[in-house]
Amino acid sequence: MRRRFKCDPKWITVRYPAKCAEPNCQTAINVGDRAFYYPSDRALYGSDCGHGQKAERDFSAHRIDEDSY
Repeated sequence: MRRRFKCDPKWITVRYPAKCAEPNCQTAINVGDRAFYYPSDRALYGSDCGHGQKAERDFSAHRIDEDSY
């Protein structure tokens, strides 16, 4: 399994109010909520709307594909 890099996305506890980065979602992400964060483009995907779990699955699948090559 490949090691983690500093620009890998991760789950964080939100410190500032934001909105989900998924197009056509715009669900509010409140302070203290968990969100999946992409540091490279500063995108937050909320856990309440389910887009955070989808983004985590997509990234995990990408990591697995990368490990097999």
